[in-house]
Amino acid sequence: MGADQSDANEMKTQQQCQMFLLQYSKEKDSDHNQFGLVKLYTHNQNNSMICIKKFQTKSDTELTYITNHLRKRKIFVHPNLVQLLAVRTSNEQSICSDSSLVMVVSEFFPDTLESELKKRRQPLKRYPESHIWLLIQQIVDPLAFLEDQKQVHGDIQPQNIYLDETGSVKLAEYNYFPGGQYGFQKMLLSKDRAYLSPILLNNYRNMNFKAQHNEYKSDVFSFGMTLLEVLLLEESYDCMDFQNGCILQNVVDSKLQKVKASNYSQLLTNFVREFIQIEENLRPSWNDLKQVIDQFRDKICNMIPFYQEKRQMSPTKLVYQSTYIPQQHILSSPQSKILSSPRQPQMLYQTYLQPQPLYQTKQMQPIPMQQSIYYESGQKQVPIKKITKLEDTVSKQVQQPENNSEKTTLKQSETK
Repeated sequence: MGADQSDANEMKTQQQCQMFLLQYSKEKDSDHNQFGLVKLYTHNQNNSMICIKKFQTKSDTELTYITNHLRKRKIFVHPNLVQLLAVRTSNEQSICSDSSLVMVVSEFFPDTLESELKKRRQPLKRYPESHIWLLIQQIVDPLAFLEDQKQVHGDIQPQNIYLDETGSVKLAEYNYFPGGQYGFQKMLLSKDRAYLSPILLNNYRNMNFKAQHNEYKSDVFSFGMTLLEVLLLEESYDCMDFQNGCILQNVVDSKLQKVKASNYSQLLTNFVREFIQIEENLRPSWNDLKQVIDQFRDKICNMIPFYQEKRQMSPTKLVYQSTYIPQQHILSSPQSKILSSPRQPQMLYQTYLQPQPLYQTKQMQPIPMQQSIYYESGQKQVPIKKITKLEDTVSKQVQQPENNSEKTTLKQSETK
């Protein structure tokens, strides 16, 4: 009877899978940068896409490893993460051996931050600062979530930052599908380029596959290099001396000066500088960064410029978590009124000369993991691709909160 019930469940699963796939038309096979060989399908009505990847397993051990990996990933639900939709296994018998086939159905997003940057280079159309902060928020949030799950991304660069049809960020970590490789591993195998942290860059020079480093802090550095590319609309590989295995600090400093000269705020410039500290223990963790974002979240999501420098504020010594002692100080917010976090109200600073730290102290109650997911803040996701007229300066953009319904996507603005 138990076997009959199992067969019935399997049949039901097969029928559900077939009904689901009938909604899609196969488009093409693709050798994807992160996912490897996949088959792409497009929805018959709304043009959304999925991909299907198949794994042929030759042993029970391999089958168990792959299915456990995929089922664990399937429960990682976050609005800025690519989602696994279904995992299905079936047995295949041949004359030579028995094997199992694992079929995985996943979301797929063809648009990337890399493709958006290419559009903005000719002619040069820099992002308004309000959209840079949206990008930071939509990347920090899911990576802080993954950090809580003890999972690293492993290859942060524009081509691996996906954008859905509304322009919101979607991320997939290096081992989203079993067998995925870090950006560092791809470089060692001459498969691709990556924004390597100083430690990984030195190990790359020595062709050392077993680099000892803080994987999360290496990701933070990669994100800093990515942000420099976004801000200046030029690749950041010239900051890296691959032959000698080191970061060219003078080039980094020059780029940060160009960021400031491009009418971006000192707050943003110093914030990016924190990401690309040479010593990894001086860089913030993803949860450190999320604590900063949480205090400005309402402003960021409503595109209200909290970063405008109406008057120069004195730097304040920040209080960080025990593992993070910054070399550079982030300037206090240039506004003199009180700002508060949407979940844990607190004053950013009380008076002009007595600023409160951007980061929470170690003694404060941590935000519970279930509250760290962005959509529980009650805010609506604001796509980074939503833009107004490109020639508007940051200072003219948002003097009052915008109505989300009035924002236009990049595609809409291009057609106007």
